[in-house]
Amino acid sequence: MNNQLPNIFIKNKHFYLVFIFLIHLSIYAQRGYYDAPYKRYEANLGQLSNGATVTSKSYVQADLQSEASDQQCVNLSATNATVQWTITEAAEGLVIRYSVPDGQSATLGVYNGNTKITTLTLTSTWSWEYLWSNGNPNNNGITNQNPRMRFDEVRYKLPAKIPVSGTLKLIRETGNIHLDFAEMEPVPTAITAPSGSVTYTGNGSNLQAFIDQNGGSKIYIPSGVYNVSTELYFGVNNTSLIGAGMWYTQINFTATSSGNGGLRGNATNISFSDLYLTTNSTSRSNSYKAINGVFTSTSTIKNIWAEHFECGAWIAQYNVGGPAIADGFTLSHCRFRNNYADGINLCKGTSNAIVEHCNFRNNGDDDQAIWPANGQECINNTFRYNTSENCWRACGLAIYGGKNNKAYNLIIKDNLEAGIRVSNNFDGAPFSNDGSHEIYDITITACGTFNDTYNNPVAAVDIFSASNAGTQVKNVQLYNLDILDSRNDAISISKRSGDGIYNLSFNNITINGTGKEFPFNNALNRDWGRGYFVLIASAPNGNATYCNMNFANRGGNATTNENTSGAGTFSWSAGSGCSGTSVVPVTSVTVTPTSATLNIGATLQLTPTVLPSNATNKSVTYSSGNTGVATVNASGLVTAVSAGTTIITVTTVDGNKTTNCAITVNTTPSGNYYTIKNRWTNNYLYDAGANVGYGATIANNNYKWQKVAIDATYYVLQNVGTGDIMNIENLTGAVQCTAGPTTWWSAQWSSENVDGTWVRIKNRWQTGSMIHIENLNGSAQYVGAQNNWESAQWLFETAISARIGMNNEEEQIATENNSLVTIYPNPSTNNEFYISMPELQSDDVATITITDINGRQVLINRQKGSGKITHNFASGIYLVTISSNIFNTSKKLIVK
Repeated sequence: MNNQLPNIFIKNKHFYLVFIFLIHLSIYAQRGYYDAPYKRYEANLGQLSNGATVTSKSYVQADLQSEASDQQCVNLSATNATVQWTITEAAEGLVIRYSVPDGQSATLGVYNGNTKITTLTLTSTWSWEYLWSNGNPNNNGITNQNPRMRFDEVRYKLPAKIPVSGTLKLIRETGNIHLDFAEMEPVPTAITAPSGSVTYTGNGSNLQAFIDQNGGSKIYIPSGVYNVSTELYFGVNNTSLIGAGMWYTQINFTATSSGNGGLRGNATNISFSDLYLTTNSTSRSNSYKAINGVFTSTSTIKNIWAEHFECGAWIAQYNVGGPAIADGFTLSHCRFRNNYADGINLCKGTSNAIVEHCNFRNNGDDDQAIWPANGQECINNTFRYNTSENCWRACGLAIYGGKNNKAYNLIIKDNLEAGIRVSNNFDGAPFSNDGSHEIYDITITACGTFNDTYNNPVAAVDIFSASNAGTQVKNVQLYNLDILDSRNDAISISKRSGDGIYNLSFNNITINGTGKEFPFNNALNRDWGRGYFVLIASAPNGNATYCNMNFANRGGNATTNENTSGAGTFSWSAGSGCSGTSVVPVTSVTVTPTSATLNIGATLQLTPTVLPSNATNKSVTYSSGNTGVATVNASGLVTAVSAGTTIITVTTVDGNKTTNCAITVNTTPSGNYYTIKNRWTNNYLYDAGANVGYGATIANNNYKWQKVAIDATYYVLQNVGTGDIMNIENLTGAVQCTAGPTTWWSAQWSSENVDGTWVRIKNRWQTGSMIHIENLNGSAQYVGAQNNWESAQWLFETAISARIGMNNEEEQIATENNSLVTIYPNPSTNNEFYISMPELQSDDVATITITDINGRQVLINRQKGSGKITHNFASGIYLVTISSNIFNTSKKLIVK
C-alpha cells in the first residue's frame, strides 16, 4: 500500500487526523488524485513579508476567501507584498491560483530565490460570474446574488528547475491581488513525433483541413501555440491527436460562439493526448466543450489540460454517422479547471467508461456527472482516484439515474454547494429496478450550503427525489465516507417531488463537523435548523438503513444529531447486526498546570484532561492570547518569547469546551548564553537595532545570545538583552535582529565545523548563506561568503546573562530591575521620549547610550532618575541602552 498523502496541503486538523486513521487501515486505498505530478504550496502557509496578510477563514459567500482553498487566502495588494516557500521537489512548472477584482488586472514578479525570472500578468478576464444576470438559459431563475468564480489560474514554465530546498518567491508589482496557492511540478521533456505519425507544420488556421486529409492516422502537433477558429472534428475511425505534452502544445480556440471550440469525436477509436486546450470564451456558452462526442473501447483520452470552456468533457452522441453511444473508453490524468459548467458529464447512454486520476477545479457545474439523458440508460461507468475542488455550482459527484455505476477513492473538497448528489432531477432514463450504484471510500470536506444558487439548502451529501426521470431514486449504496466540516447539514434525504427514495444504505460513515456557515448565508432569513448530521425532510416515501454512523462536532444551530421530524413514512433504521450510531460527547476539559512563570526561551508542556474518559472525540486545540509573549504549538508546548503575560486557551474539538493557563514571562532567557566571536577581527556580534552589528568589547546583554534548539541540527539565536531573534527574513543583505517567530526558517541556523574551535553559521532557508563581516560595513552580512574566509568563522563562548563581575544575588536584582525600565511613547514623536527607571542610590547615575542601526553612537546622556530625552534623530530604529549599578538593559526605539 502506498502511504503517500495526496498532493494537496491539508490545513484542516480534523481532516488530517481522519486521513491518518484511514492510511493505517489496509482496506483503504489512496483517495483522490494521489499520483498527481504537482505539489501544492498554500499561500497562507508561506513566509509572508512587506504587508502580505492572511485573510480570516470565512464561509460567508460574500467574502472572496469563501471560494479559496480551506476558505483562506493571502492579500498581496500592498507595495512589494511577498510570499515565498521552500520547495520540496525540484520543479519548473508553475501554476498560481489568484483573484483580482472584476475588470482589473495585476502583475506579479516570480523569483527563484532572489533572482527574478519573469513578471506574470493576472487578469479577471475569465472570472467573476454573475449568474443571475448573465443571460444564459441555464441560469434562469437564479436568485443568489453573490458572484461566483472569483478565482482563476495562470501557468508558467520556468527556464530551469528550482532545486529542492530552493525558494519560490512571488512579489506583487501592481494591482490588487489575492493569492490562494501555487503548485509546482517537474515538467517532462517534450514528446517527439510517434513512429508512423504525421506531423502538422501549420499555425492552426488549417488544422481542421490537415485532420481531414489524414483521417485514420496519428496526427502529431509539435510544441507551440496554435490559434484555431472552429471546433476540430474527428469523423474517421482510428484517428489520434497527439501533442508534445501539456506544457508544450497549446491549442487556443479563438471563436467564442456556440459550437466553435474544442475537440469532437464521432468515430471509433478516436484518441486525444498530451495537449493544453484554452479559449477566448469568457462565459458559459452551450456546445463549447473541450472534449465532446463519442468514444469507444479502444479510445483513450489522457494528459489533457483544459480551461475556460463551457465544460471540460461532455460525452454523448449529438451527431450522425458515428457510434450510437460512447462505450468502454478511458479518460485519465486530465485537468479540467476554471470552466463554466461541468468538469465531465457521461451522458446519453455512455457505458463502461473509466474516468481516473484527474483533477477538477473551479468549475461551474457538476465536476463528475452521470446523466442518462434522452432516455438512454448509462450503465457501469466508474469515477476513481479523482480530486474535485472549489466547484462553485452543483456538486463534485452526481448520479442522475441508470444502474451499476461506481464512484470510489475520491476527494471532494471546498465546493460551494453539494459534495455528492444523487437524484432524478433531470429528464432521462430513471434509476433502474435492478443493479445498484456504489459510492464509497470518499472524503468530502467543506461542502454543502444553506444558500445554493437558488437560495435553497443542500447538504454535503444531498439525496432527493424529483419527478423528471421517473419518480424514484433507488438502489444506492454509500459506505466508507468521511464527511468533514460540512458548511450546512452533512447528509440530507428529502423529496422535492415524485415518490421518494428506496433501498438506500449507509455503512461506515464518519461525520466530523457541521454547520460551518452558520449563522451566515441565509438570504431568505429562514428560521430552520442547520448543521444536522442527518436530515430527513419533506416526507419522502421509501426506506434507508444505516450501520456504523460515527458523529462528532455538531455545529450550527442544530439541536439534535438526526432530524427525522420530516421523515413521514420514510423508514430510517439500523441494519441488522451493526452498531448503528455511537457518539459520546465531551462535557468538560481542564489543563495542567493552570498557571506558570517562564523565562524567555523556556518551554512548558500543557496536559489537558477531557471528560468523560470515554468521549468519542477527545481532540483539543491550543491558542495564545498574545503570541508576542508566548506561543503554543498543536501539541500544547508553550514557548516563552518576551516579557509579559498571556492566556493559553485549550478548546475541545467536540463541543468547544474551554479552559485556560495563565503564562507570565520574565525578561531573562533560560538556558545557556553565548557571546559570538569572529576569527578575523575578534569582534563580537550584538543586537544593533534593526540589524546585527559587531563590536570589540562586550558592553552589555545585547552582546549575548541564547541558542533555542529547533531540532538536532537547527537552532534560533535569541538576544539576551532584547529578546529579538537573528534572521534574514527580509533579505536586505544584512543579518537582522527583530521580533519574529522561531518557526521562520530565515531565523534558524546550523553550525558547520571548520576545526575543533571555529564554526560557520549557516542559514536553513537560504542554504548557501553564512554569517560574515567581510565587508566591514557595520552590520553582519550573509551573502557571498566563502568557506575559507576567517570573516565567516565564529566561536561560541559561554557567557552569563547580566553584567560581567556580578555575583548571583546581584545578577538576580539586576534582572528584576531591568524589567522595570521602560521607554515611552514608542514610536517617539515630537523629537522626545521618556525613560522610566527604578529609584537610584545617591551615588549612582544612569547612563543612556543611543546608537543607530549602523552601530554609531548618536547620543550619550546621564541622569539621576526617570525623565525626558530630547533629540533630533532622523526617522528609523535606534538602540537605547540604559545602565546603572542596579540595572543594565537595552530597548529598541522607533522614531517617526
